[in-house]
Amino acid sequence: MSTPERVAWLQGCGAHLREVLAEWDRGALAPVPVGRAWEVVRMEKHLGWRTVQRLQTVGAGVGPVLLTGTHMGFLVPVGTAASWKAPNTGVLADGDFLSAPDPAVVAPLTNRCRTWVIAPDSYVSLNDPAALLEAYLAAWKDDQRKMREAKR
Repeated sequence: MSTPERVAWLQGCGAHLREVLAEWDRGALAPVPVGRAWEVVRMEKHLGWRTVQRLQTVGAGVGPVLLTGTHMGFLVPVGTAASWKAPNTGVLADGDFLSAPDPAVVAPLTNRCRTWVIAPDSYVSLNDPAALLEAYLAAWKDDQRKMREAKR
């Protein structure tokens, strides 16, 4: 992946590109500012995988998704955090930072327990918040149903 492709998704987010590239070149995570070009919706890893599957099943586009040791983060348009209402989720918005690996680090590769499931690229198409919410709530409700059944 060429340098312009690696950093295209960072345009407009306020990242110091030289610092980000230096971190990635030495194999580290880079602190990338959130809230100017995109925000992040975070959810538990198992629900994140089910959400990705549901989005793909219904033919919704899946934009950049970061996998950490415990969570998945979906990059979404600015403004999503203010209206996001879903159980057991969180958001990163203006003033927050995302510890991001190089976009070339895609599963099954990892960098400090982080990998891109779907890496950002020069054609960054963010996750649609309405489709993401619908897919997540379906996965969450299914998870709740399974937990109730397991208690019986």
